Amino acid sequence: MAVITVSRQVGSLGTEIAREAAQRLRYEYVDKEKLEQLLKGFGFPEPQVEKFDEKKPPFWDARSLERRKFLHATQAVLYDLASKGRVVIVGRGGQVLLKQVPGVLHVRIVAPFEKRLKRMVETGGFDEKQAARFLRQSDQDSLGYLQTFFHVNWDDPSLYDLILNTAHLSVETAAQIVTDAALSPDLTGKEDLARDKMTELALGQKVEAQLMDVLGAEIRNVEVEAKKGTVLLRGAVASAQIRENCEEVVAALEGVQKVENQLTVSQYHRYGT
Repeated sequence: MAVITVSRQVGSLGTEIAREAAQRLRYEYVDKEKLEQLLKGFGFPEPQVEKFDEKKPPFWDARSLERRKFLHATQAVLYDLASKGRVVIVGRGGQVLLKQVPGVLHVRIVAPFEKRLKRMVETGGFDEKQAARFLRQSDQDSLGYLQTFFHVNWDDPSLYDLILNTAHLSVETAAQIVTDAALSPDLTGKEDLARDKMTELALGQKVEAQLMDVLGAEIRNVEVEAKKGTVLLRGAVASAQIRENCEEVVAALEGVQKVENQLTVSQYHRYGT
C-alpha cells in the first residue's frame, strides 16, 4: 500500500508508465486533471491552476498571495492523498513534499533529449523545431518551479529512489519495475507510520490557505501547528476582530477538533511628521 511519486521529463514516457503502474497496482492515479478537480474546493478554478501549476513564476510574482495560497492548497491535497495510501502522484513536487516519509517510492523517468524529440515529432503533432522548443521550455519550467518553491534541483538524484532511462525500455517493462519496487518489503507495511503525520501536515496546509483569506500578507506574522486535530495559532494580528475571525474560519475546517488561539493583538501606530 505504498505511495508513489513520479517525476518525468516530457517525452520520456513517464506519464504512460505512471498510469500503467497505477493500473497494475490498482492505485489511484493523480495527474494535473485530477489535481484541478481537488483544488476547486480551495477556490481555484481551472484557469488559475493552469497559471500556477509547475511553472517558474516571474520574479515579481513568486511570492504573491494568490500563488502562495495555491501552494498551500496543493500541498494540502497531496498530503491528504498520501495519508490514504495506494496512490500514484505525477509531478507537483511530490518527491520533495513526501521526502523521508515511510512507505513512499520516489521515481524519476528520463530519456535522452534526441529520443524525446523524436517521440514528440512522431506522436505530438509538432515539427522538429517546435518540439525542441517545447521540450526545452517544459524542462525549464519544471526546473524553475522546484528551485523557486522547494529550493531543490529537479535533476538531483538524491531526491529519488529509482531513476529509469527509457531510451531502451518499453512502457510495460518500466511499469513492471516500478510495480515490483512498490510491492517490495522495503515499502509495504509502513502505512501507520505515515498516515498520522500526513494527516497533520495536510490539516496545517489547509489552515494556512484558509487564514490567507483573513490575514492577507499579514499571514507572515502567524505560526500554525496542527496535531491530532488540535490547531495551535501563535503570532500577532492587528485587532481583536481579526483574532476572532481567524479562530472561526479554522474551527470550521473539517478535521479540526479544537483551536488553541494564542494570537495576540498588536496595535500598529503610524507616526506623522
